[in-house]
Amino acid sequence: MGRTGGWPGWVLLLGLWAACGQTLPEDTVSSRLAWPPPTLCMPMTCESQGLDCGYAIDGCGGTLQCGECAGDQACGGGGVPNVCGPLPCVPSTCEARGATCGPLSDGCGGVLDCGTCATPEVCGGAGVPNACGPPACVPTTCEASGKNCGQVPDGCGRVLECGACGPDETCGGGGTANVCGRAPCVPTTCEALGKNCGTVSDGCGGVLDCGACGEGLTCGAGGVANVCAAPLCQAATCAALGKSCGEVLDGCGGVLECGACAADATCGGAGEANVCGAGSCVPTTCAALGANCGRVSDGCGAVLECGGCLASETCGGAGTPNVCGKAACTPSTCEALGKNCGRVADGCGGTLECGACGEGLTCGAGGVPNVCAVPGCRPATCGFLGATCGAVADGCGGTLDCGACAAPETCGGTGVPHVCAPPEPVCVDRDLGSALPVSLKGSTVEARDDHAASCGGAGAPDRGYLWTAPKAGTFTFDTARSAVRSVIAVYADGCGGEELACATGGISYGGGSRVAVALAQGQRVLVTVDAVAGGSFTQGAFELHIDELRATEAGACFDGMDNDGDRWVDCADTECRDEPRCKGQGCAHHDLGSALPVTFQGETALSGDGFQGTCGALLQQDRAHLWTAPKAGTFVFDTSPGNDPDAGGHALYLLTGCRGTELGCSAHPHPTTKAAPALKLTLAQGQSVLVVVDGMARPDRDTPIRYTLHVTEWVPSEAGHCHDGADNDADGRADDADPDCR
Repeated sequence: MGRTGGWPGWVLLLGLWAACGQTLPEDTVSSRLAWPPPTLCMPMTCESQGLDCGYAIDGCGGTLQCGECAGDQACGGGGVPNVCGPLPCVPSTCEARGATCGPLSDGCGGVLDCGTCATPEVCGGAGVPNACGPPACVPTTCEASGKNCGQVPDGCGRVLECGACGPDETCGGGGTANVCGRAPCVPTTCEALGKNCGTVSDGCGGVLDCGACGEGLTCGAGGVANVCAAPLCQAATCAALGKSCGEVLDGCGGVLECGACAADATCGGAGEANVCGAGSCVPTTCAALGANCGRVSDGCGAVLECGGCLASETCGGAGTPNVCGKAACTPSTCEALGKNCGRVADGCGGTLECGACGEGLTCGAGGVPNVCAVPGCRPATCGFLGATCGAVADGCGGTLDCGACAAPETCGGTGVPHVCAPPEPVCVDRDLGSALPVSLKGSTVEARDDHAASCGGAGAPDRGYLWTAPKAGTFTFDTARSAVRSVIAVYADGCGGEELACATGGISYGGGSRVAVALAQGQRVLVTVDAVAGGSFTQGAFELHIDELRATEAGACFDGMDNDGDRWVDCADTECRDEPRCKGQGCAHHDLGSALPVTFQGETALSGDGFQGTCGALLQQDRAHLWTAPKAGTFVFDTSPGNDPDAGGHALYLLTGCRGTELGCSAHPHPTTKAAPALKLTLAQGQSVLVVVDGMARPDRDTPIRYTLHVTEWVPSEAGHCHDGADNDADGRADDADPDCR
């Protein structure tokens, strides 16, 4: 599956390779392993992108400096990123535009409120936008729109009340907005609820046991039910402590003011700290007390600040109050981690040897690292097969339930078995209501060509979605991470309405597009996701995002969308690059921890196009894995397919973070045990890398692939490791395919 054609393209790439040579360092990537060569990615220039100022990317991991603007212009001043334009913008007014009602753009990204009309006139009623006139709009009805519950816009600025559902149904329960239906209850989990202790409801009549708290923690002690926290501290009082003067620590991090002494007494004068008495008091010091952190009493009514600790230590961490130290680390065990083979980190800087598997078993063969399992048939998934409905064979004797189709689609509607599609052309595939933000994954494969926008889309399959603005404002619509050369368009009032915006670009990488539109509260729009027809990648997986335009990407660095409309998504945006999770945690699909060795089976279906390596293909879905070295050493990352006949062509590359530096890249269009991507890399203990597997099964269309990822410690010879499925010596050949094992 996924191994069609493309030989002329590979012949051309082989020629380019021969002419240009390998570009990856030999100590990082074996020159025998890079296929196709790194020159597959052709860098863009400022001129080819139509950019003339600021910093931009070249599409291959590099950065371009596109120059500076003249003194009376600014970069992006005209509203187009990286293009010089005039600034500042002078907002228009309702009077200057001759507008007497409704929302109107002020020409500078803002929205003007030009008022309302007196009954019976309506805004735009005479056909003139933003001018009061007699109503010309013919409202729809609940029956005409096929709705029988809830509130529905009538298309003329008002809301229809379409009734309520019976006791066994909910509005939209069957998957169609404003239509009564019954939906199966999906139990939630402790993780989804953010709970880690006690019992909670699963939302479907069952009870979840979320575990117990560790030493020193109490369930709900922090004021949040079913969440472990340290018990709330009960602050002491001056009276309870027997103190009558000066400043006293309350035992919970605060300071008490216990008053002053009479003229004939001194605070601490009788030798007892913070107690009035005859005589004089000599205050102590932090050094005299042996304290080097936190706050302590000086014995004479004042509180001393003894400083803070280094990042690796805490105040009192070693058990002595007001002295910096490290808390003792308790190593984990193989049993506690649920591991029974290979080496894993013990959580305290050491390594556990969890043993070897018995005869007939392989470490990680079941897809769980460091757990013995029987190697066997690998069942396919609905996503890998491209099936969206019906019962489908999994290839291992089992049957997959790939679900049912939502009206108006039917299973096999266009003649392709097990794929939902409308039997007739449709304007709307789904009503998204007024949800905000929106993050939707879909596919245009087997969809119909129902729409064509002014900037493209005629001749390519597409999807259409209704969405209603929950409030007045400017909203962004983008298709970031899409594995298709996308066209996005927004139309007023749904099907047949005026086109408000259209774009074929605007996202800094991948096949995404972006537009921003000012809308009034309750205004309904049709959003279409289409593709540039007449070439490659005209159909495939896409993502649709809708959000209110924000001033900054900060605070929304891991939602997959361009929230501030500057072309840069998540960790690629300068406002997010310093986020700790941009080192890998925020964009990894899987965290493999510090397991060693690793055998992980995965697939790229429904993953989105979030990464691009120097040796892979463009506009293909990919999968990212975070791995942390349990010790210093040299490690091998490979994707030898073993006996999997359906492993697709792919690239394997290593990054220092979500938008980090590439440490190595290797690819092959048809991997086998004799020739598969592999990378060798030396890491320090605790150093993390992002391991990305990127599909390249077809050169013209996104095609999901499945793969097996191995991480092992490098050895100079495969001998002694001939049955683990991995390429331990990083020579591109695994197990019996390596001469070391013959």
